[in-house]
Amino acid sequence: MAKSTKISRSAVSGKFITRPIGAGKAERFAAVEGLSLKPASRSLSKSLASSNLKGDAYRTAVTKAFKKG
Repeated sequence: MAKSTKISRSAVSGKFITRPIGAGKAERFAAVEGLSLKPASRSLSKSLASSNLKGDAYRTAVTKAFKKG
């Protein structure tokens, strides 16, 4: 899974700034695109989020959960 980031430009320094778009915007984007979570994915997401996994650790746990074998 790739990280979703929003790119903006700082008015003070003129440098580009990247930061995550956030769960709310990601959900709205998915709704517009017609994507939805299956119940198993939703429950996995909730359980991993409740265990305070962030970033790469979260993505690794999701990948391991869906690997077969």
